[in-house]
Amino acid sequence: MDTRGSQDEPEEPDTVDASTATEGPDGCTRPRASVVWPLVFLAPLAWAVLVLFHPMGDESGPFESVRPVVNRWLVVHFGQLFLTPFLVLAVWRLLDGVSSAAGTASRCAVVVWAIFFSAYDAVQGIATGLLIRYADGLAASEQVGITRGLNYLVRDSRMAGDLSLIGLIAGAAWLTTAIAAAIALHKAGASKPVVVAACFATIVAAHTAPAAVGFVALAVAGILRERERASR
Repeated sequence: MDTRGSQDEPEEPDTVDASTATEGPDGCTRPRASVVWPLVFLAPLAWAVLVLFHPMGDESGPFESVRPVVNRWLVVHFGQLFLTPFLVLAVWRLLDGVSSAAGTASRCAVVVWAIFFSAYDAVQGIATGLLIRYADGLAASEQVGITRGLNYLVRDSRMAGDLSLIGLIAGAAWLTTAIAAAIALHKAGASKPVVVAACFATIVAAHTAPAAVGFVALAVAGILRERERASR
C-alpha cells in the first residue's frame, strides 16, 4: 500500500516580519512595540503647557480680571475642551490589559470626569469668556448688568460656579481616576516609577497652573508603561 499520501507534510515554522520585530534580552524575537500608542501621551503634555497660560482671576471680579486677557482665556478653555477626549484615551491606554476592580473604577471615573469637566469648562471658561468679549464693546452703563451676571455665574452659582456641584463632581472623579489607576497598576505588577507617577497625576484636579505637574506625571506614567510592555 502506498503510504506517501498519508505522510504528514512538515509544518513551516512561524515567521515574524523582521521589519516589525525586535530581539529581546533573552534572544527571542518579539513584535516591535507600536509607535502610535505612545503618541497618545502627547495629550497630557500639551495640556501641561496649555494650563500654564491659564489666566487667574482676582478680587476685581471676573469681568475686570479676565477682560484684558480674554482671547488667551478662550484659547485655553477651547483647548482644554478639545484635549479632554484624548486625556480619557491616555488613561485607558495606561490601564490597557489591567483587569481588576480598581482598573474598572479608574476607567469609569475618567468618563465621569470628562462629562462633568466639559460641562464645567463650557460654563466657567467658554461661556464667561464669550460674554466678557461681548460686554467689552458695550457702554459702561450696559456693562453693569452683565458684570453682575458674571459675578453670580462665577462666584455664587452652586450649580456651575467656582465652588459648585459640577466642579466638585469633576474634581472627585479625577481623584478617583488617578488613585484607582495607581492601585490597579501596582496590583498588576507595574514598576514603582509608573505607580508613583500615576499618584502624582492626582494634581490634575487643581485645574490651574499646578495641574501641569499632574499632566506631566500622567504622560511619564504612560510612556514608562509602554516601555515595560515593549520589554516583555
